[in-house]
Amino acid sequence: MRRLQASILGSASVAALAIAGFATPAAAQDTPSAGQNCSSLPTQAERDACAAGEVGTQGTAPATEGGAITVTGSRIRRPNLESTVPITSVGIQELTDTGDVNLGDNLNDLPSLRSSFSSGNSTRFIGTAGLNLLDLRGLGTSRTLVLVNNRRHITGSPGDYLVDVNTIPLTLVERVDIVTGGNSAIYGSDAVAGVVNFILRRDFDGLRFRAQAGVSDQGDRPQYFAGLTWGRNFAEDRGNVAVALEYTRAEALYFTDRPDLTGAYDGRCQYDLVEPQGAAGGETGLSNSDGTPDTQFLCGIRNAGIYNGGSVAPALPTGQTCALGLANSIPAGPIRTARCEANGQPSIFYFNDRGELVRDVIGNDLRLNGSGNVQGSHGSTLRDTGQLAAGITRYAANLLARFEVSRAFQPFLEAKYVHIDATQEGQPSFVQGGTLGTLRCTNAFVTPQILAQLQAVGRCTTPATGTFPISRFNVDFGGRGEIHDRDTYRIVAGFEGDFMDDWHYEVAFNYGHLKTHMRSLNNLVIADPTGNFFARYVDALDAVQTSSGPQCRINTDADPTNNDPACVPINLFGAGAPSAAALGYVNTTAIRRETASELQATAFVSGDSSQWFELPGGPVGFALGVEYRREEAYSAFDQLTQNGATFLNAIQTFDPPALEVKEAYGEIRFPILRDMPFAQELTIEGAARVSDYNQGSTGTTWSYNLGGTWAPIRDIRFRANYSQSVRAPTQSDLFSPLSENFNQLADPCDVANIGIGSRASNCAAAGVPATATAALVAACSGTAFPATLGGPFINCLARSSSTSFLQGGNENLREETGKSYTIGAVIEPRFLPGFSMTADYYHIKVENLISVLGAQQILNGCYDQAPGNSLCTSINRDPATGLFTPPALLAAGVNFARQVTEGLDVELAYRRTFENGHRLTARAIGTYVFELTNYIDPSFPNVPNRQLSELGDPVFSANLNLNYDFGAFDVTYNMRYIGKQTITAYETMHSYPGLCTAAYAAAPPAGLGCSLNSVALLPPTNADSRPRIHYPDVFYHSIRLGYQVNEQFSFYGGVDNILDRLPPLGLLGTAGGDPFDSIGRYIYAGVNVNFR
Repeated sequence: MRRLQASILGSASVAALAIAGFATPAAAQDTPSAGQNCSSLPTQAERDACAAGEVGTQGTAPATEGGAITVTGSRIRRPNLESTVPITSVGIQELTDTGDVNLGDNLNDLPSLRSSFSSGNSTRFIGTAGLNLLDLRGLGTSRTLVLVNNRRHITGSPGDYLVDVNTIPLTLVERVDIVTGGNSAIYGSDAVAGVVNFILRRDFDGLRFRAQAGVSDQGDRPQYFAGLTWGRNFAEDRGNVAVALEYTRAEALYFTDRPDLTGAYDGRCQYDLVEPQGAAGGETGLSNSDGTPDTQFLCGIRNAGIYNGGSVAPALPTGQTCALGLANSIPAGPIRTARCEANGQPSIFYFNDRGELVRDVIGNDLRLNGSGNVQGSHGSTLRDTGQLAAGITRYAANLLARFEVSRAFQPFLEAKYVHIDATQEGQPSFVQGGTLGTLRCTNAFVTPQILAQLQAVGRCTTPATGTFPISRFNVDFGGRGEIHDRDTYRIVAGFEGDFMDDWHYEVAFNYGHLKTHMRSLNNLVIADPTGNFFARYVDALDAVQTSSGPQCRINTDADPTNNDPACVPINLFGAGAPSAAALGYVNTTAIRRETASELQATAFVSGDSSQWFELPGGPVGFALGVEYRREEAYSAFDQLTQNGATFLNAIQTFDPPALEVKEAYGEIRFPILRDMPFAQELTIEGAARVSDYNQGSTGTTWSYNLGGTWAPIRDIRFRANYSQSVRAPTQSDLFSPLSENFNQLADPCDVANIGIGSRASNCAAAGVPATATAALVAACSGTAFPATLGGPFINCLARSSSTSFLQGGNENLREETGKSYTIGAVIEPRFLPGFSMTADYYHIKVENLISVLGAQQILNGCYDQAPGNSLCTSINRDPATGLFTPPALLAAGVNFARQVTEGLDVELAYRRTFENGHRLTARAIGTYVFELTNYIDPSFPNVPNRQLSELGDPVFSANLNLNYDFGAFDVTYNMRYIGKQTITAYETMHSYPGLCTAAYAAAPPAGLGCSLNSVALLPPTNADSRPRIHYPDVFYHSIRLGYQVNEQFSFYGGVDNILDRLPPLGLLGTAGGDPFDSIGRYIYAGVNVNFR
């Protein structure tokens, strides 16, 4: 399910990318980077270095005074940019050579990052619209540490450490460094998958303006960017101050803007059932397959159970069915004719635009095959509302300043303010019978025609007292949208300096604050649990006819205490039937306010042993540091929402205690050999960190790194690194407020389920009665599943209705532990100047993973494992009956899961300057993933759940960048390849390692042994589920043209996704991890203006 790809650089190749934004070794940088003239660089130091061929367009000088450099992944200063850990460095120009003005979306196109939270899929959850979060190696956004200038950044989600990349100052970014593998020893918690470090410019000198605008070839999703950056060196270049102002806007793209893709008006395109399932379709036994595909890819799909204007299902005679050929089939006659289709399915009656209840005409009735959909009806497409991409408007102001008072004292300052407006639209509210969808037959809007039709289908046979259910997709109520206002403040102040010739120190204070205000639109007021409000929707639904027209019943009955003069009766019969006044009464805007703050104090000193001794390879380098961090969070909805009075879940206030961490760390670097036969370089490095947490069961943690490099000759360098990293539980993991949820649960101790494994003995040990007691008989007497005294135990309540349970944080969580190692090589052959190749193998395993178990998982885990296990402590039962007592259980995060991933990253880079001055720069990066597996079954923790090759996680993907610079003109070509991915879960249509159940143990797969509860190679769960196995692989092609008019002006324009490749086979690019482009061909142009 996760895209595990990366461009892994190291050694001199890291230097090249850090400088140029292209993967070119430092030794091969004989000319400036392609794509931009030296005169366009913003600082004089860069312009001078570029003209000398020392650096590329995205770089800084290759060393500070004294030749000392600090690389991402270490605090030890060194004479070059070599690193024992794989690093990808991407220059900002490469990230902005596109029509997408979203920095995070462009980063997500890199092979090492999974598109888990982008502008296209950030609207999946409450409160996340517009967030752009990074997911390195597909191990989760919470396991990727995001830094700015090697320091932590305030979160974009209170209670979690999730940095919103949209708050990073685009015009001041110099490059982005991506480190693969654990790095907690250097940077602390969360660096389990790796680190993404945004390096900002240090010496911007001049005034630069950049503007860009773009639009899709459909004329939608316009995007705009404008940035003004001013900087000045002063005091003989000992000081610098830079200010950047930015404006970004990306218009929302709605489902209805692209009906050909989404099916918003004519019906969805998707795989749907075309043959009956199970025994009815001839599919029996473990194979569940008869060789004929269960589904076909169909278009024009609509929902059979819910209509935009409302629908009513016919009432069938008790105990009878429309199905054909059964003993209880409704016999031929008026009732069958009025209520059943000729194919044996119930007829569907819907309210048309005139408010009439009419019978729908169905073209292809997929209900025959067990689907809930049809073709050729008036059912809802479910896509009349919704977005392909969120709308985002962003304002940013950034300040960088530094001054060298002396070499030993250099104060610095970073400050910024970012305001983001994000808009989201999701599905509307809906009703499917029940309290919200049941109307009286005497409702004021029930016309004689509607009543007659209701009676014809068995409803309202006693109009004075009768009721009838309605199912309705409330498109005309408005989509349930969100409007977010997010304000981010951050200030870093500190001082650094050099002493004792080659020692360096830094002291910094880092404070960030986030304030958000969310408005949740078109949220129905459906209940009054406290008696302090009116249940406005329910009151408006109960309308009666009076001499003055329809009125709310509460205002006409004999009880004056329940009157609400504001109540407006609502008409649900037909799309567009509700009046604006009624919608204004039943809808409300829920409000959520959130804050987060982070204070970090850091101090470190680094140096080497050159004043006392040196090894054959040079002086021993070291770094020692201490850190203190405090995080606070708060989130609260309005009281109406908290009370459970609205269509939103009842979400309680989140106000956890502050998180405090105290840490100390150290690094050491031993340059064993240098410039010797078969040892051009041999270096060993190590680092360790101890952290003390004040929350949860984490306490004191240790993390460490150990790595080394060996270059037998100049042309090739080998490097390896091993690390143990940690991710401490966040405030959300620990203290999320309890909220009530409901689900249909199967009680493992019920007679219907107790025969699996050792459940019978485990249930008995837990005190669940094996036979029905008198108390159970009494409790079940009014249900559809009565119990018999002395008969087997049945959970009649769980069988009859959904079960209430609580979900929230777990204060007993401990840290996750990541163990990773990387082994790689960098090749830079002297016989081919300008060429470099890197290859790195990575393996990352995360243990004690915090995973929130589902309610059914908790029940099964309790009774499938030995009695008294930890999962049983959260289950509540009545000791007299054995039935669940509300809440049935507490579902919270538990340290039990594992994740494992491994793969190979390969990069090829080439740069050449021709005799005529033209320059060619090329880079190709690709990743082949060998494994991406989760272990998430608490009852059988060694059973793997393969994620590799599922949607979002292709086995192979790659990027190619080519730039040819003619001088005044340059051309850039980009190709992005995404490998094929399975349409269903991998196990559905592939053999897979899974749990050998009793059924498999009794009839092992051919040629394979299979013992009960062991891991065995099992056949596909449904090999003919689809007519094809994979979504096709895809190539995206883009081109950009640039023209340098003079030193001050340059223009550029381009086309992204030239071939207009859209998501395949019904995808929309909006699912979590979905890597496909839903915008299509995109055209843009921009201008750069440099003032001196």
